[in-house]
Amino acid sequence: MIVLLFLLACILACLGTPESLARDNEPQRCDWGADTVVADRPGMSALVLGGTGAVGSHIVQQLLASDQWSKVITVGRRQVALPTDQPGASKLQQVVVDMDALQGQAGASFSGVDAVFCALGTTRADAGSAEVFKKVDHEYVAAAAAAAAAARVPWFGLVSAQGANAAMPASDWKLLHPLLYTRTKGLAEAAVKGQGFARAAIFRPGMLDRGDKARAIEKWFAPLTGAIPVADVARAMVADAAAHKAGRVSGLAVFEMKDLKAAAAAAAGAAAAAPRQ
Repeated sequence: MIVLLFLLACILACLGTPESLARDNEPQRCDWGADTVVADRPGMSALVLGGTGAVGSHIVQQLLASDQWSKVITVGRRQVALPTDQPGASKLQQVVVDMDALQGQAGASFSGVDAVFCALGTTRADAGSAEVFKKVDHEYVAAAAAAAAAARVPWFGLVSAQGANAAMPASDWKLLHPLLYTRTKGLAEAAVKGQGFARAAIFRPGMLDRGDKARAIEKWFAPLTGAIPVADVARAMVADAAAHKAGRVSGLAVFEMKDLKAAAAAAAGAAAAAPRQ
């Protein structure tokens, strides 16, 4: 009997205190403990769009390296290239699709996943026109959100941009592209918010530190603007998805630059403090 009572006490301690359960319905941003980073529960599954990009590639790598995630699916126009020594590479499933037919070709891939990470994005220069830019940064994001909602995915995270504003007056004129960029990112956010996810997390970094993928202007200005490393953006996103699965956060959250940096630091600190398995 004593042994049974001791085991029951241990189980209750692992489940958390009534205070932590009372906070489940409060949208929280940075309250992640070590148990959120390394969890004693069956592995979660994630789907990543934009996994070949600067932020997306780090999302994929961090998910694969974590014991908390048992399956990682990438969906995109081409496969994601991994480092040769990538931990957890065997957990990766890659789905190559025509992004104009995303829901038809990859809709089934969304089924049953715990989290969708959307890091889709391009530049006008790479896209070649305003129309293609808007298609990638808005229409593809909207299609991804719709596919995730149809599959009843509970968590959806979007890499957006500082100052995103769907109401921004804009034009396709190249000279006014910064306004179009701001408007397009805002429209993408609206498409995600409108799907009613249990947790919709919008991440709005300012200047990004892309490391060896840095664009010319970023190399000049990143040191002067307090740029955030792309790995930190990924770290904050992965931590928020885990926090939602653990019941710590819910609802809509918009992470501005200061929130992103705080969230990344909290996640890194929790990971460092977590016991190694």
